[in-house]
Amino acid sequence: MGEIKIQTSIAILILIIVSLILLMWIGGWECKNDSECGEDEICTVRHICYKPEISEKIIYTTENKYTTAAFILGICIILATFILRKKDLKLFKKR
Repeated sequence: MGEIKIQTSIAILILIIVSLILLMWIGGWECKNDSECGEDEICTVRHICYKPEISEKIIYTTENKYTTAAFILGICIILATFILRKKDLKLFKKR
């Protein structure tokens, strides 16, 4: 089989061209991290400074108040005990 030989000068030339393309690509970035952007801006994945729109959000907080429900349940339990304690209640028939 034939051997493929690359001369060192051609390899060095290819490496120089690739490194120049890489440097031009990285040099075209607007930012590399958030500190290189302006105030209230972030550096995106595409290396562009972007100022995000902050939409106002209203957060509703509700407190769980179970006192009235507990009061009604307590009254129902007390009424149930009075009803079931009656001796003339025909729920339990004596035979």
